[in-house]
Parts: sequence; C-alpha cells; structure tokens
Amino acid sequence: EYDNFANEVMMGFQRDKGVYEAVVYSDGPLKTLFKAVKALSGESGFSRIFITGVSPVVMSDITSGFNIAKNIYLYHNFNDLCGFTETEISDILKKIAEECGFDEQDVVRANDMMRTYYNGYIFAPDSQVAVYNPTLAIYFIEMFNKDCKYPRQMLDA
Repeated sequence: EYDNFANEVMMGFQRDKGVYEAVVYSDGPLKTLFKAVKALSGESGFSRIFITGVSPVVMSDITSGFNIAKNIYLYHNFNDLCGFTETEISDILKKIAEECGFDEQDVVRANDMMRTYYNGYIFAPDSQVAVYNPTLAIYFIEMFNKDCKYPRQMLDA
C-alpha cells in the first residue's frame, strides 16, 4: 500500500498537518513516486498502470503529480478485481481438503473461519458479492495447505 504511511500520518493520534503535507505535497515521497509513474506513461512507457491501496483522500491531495488517474474502485464490474470471491476460496479449500484427507465438514469449518476473518469487502455500492482480503486469504491458504491445519494466528503478523 503506497499510501500507508501517509494514511498513518493523516489519521494518527498526533495529527500533525505539517508532517502529512511534507509526505504528500511539494517534493514529498508520494508526489515524487506518482510524478515518476506519470512520466513513464504515454508514448515512451506504459500504456496503462494499475495501482492498488491508495486512498482517495491521498490521491486527491497528489493529483497535480498524477492527474491522469482514473479511480475505478466504485465501479460494479471491478468490485471483485482485488480480492477472492467465496466461490474461489471454497474451490481452493476443497482441493486442499482432498489432499489432506479432510471431509466435507472440515471444508465447511474452514470456509466459516475464513468468512469470519477475511470476508466482507464490498467496494461498489450496488454489488452483492463481498470479497476476501487477498493477503490474509493467501496467508491462511498457504498455512492450511502446508500443515493441513489452521494457522495458529489468523492474521499474518
């Protein structure tokens, strides 16, 4: 997440407007990054660039450095672009269960656990499909596949 440190500064306990402005405005690291990305786009570089994890507030604050961006995260047809659907997760868990010798109830329990911890992101207001956080889902799946049991920690701390 390119804007994580800017979000922490912006939302931190000690709201220091000067620090946030230094990170985002003038020649701060975020503005410099997006200026470089913009310079690489077009005729001599990339025709398209896909960036995730940048909050709209931060994007709004750095638009003069990257004013060619189009924010698509609220579009219905892109709702499940950056996450896994429950069907996708279920299919993966079934394959792991088969390899580990688990029964259908084990798959149901694993699905329930993942739904509890990692499911629930709906980006487009008119979408009905919630997606799983991909980083956390992959963490669970890797641990479940490697050891044939749930991870001790449900978050990848």
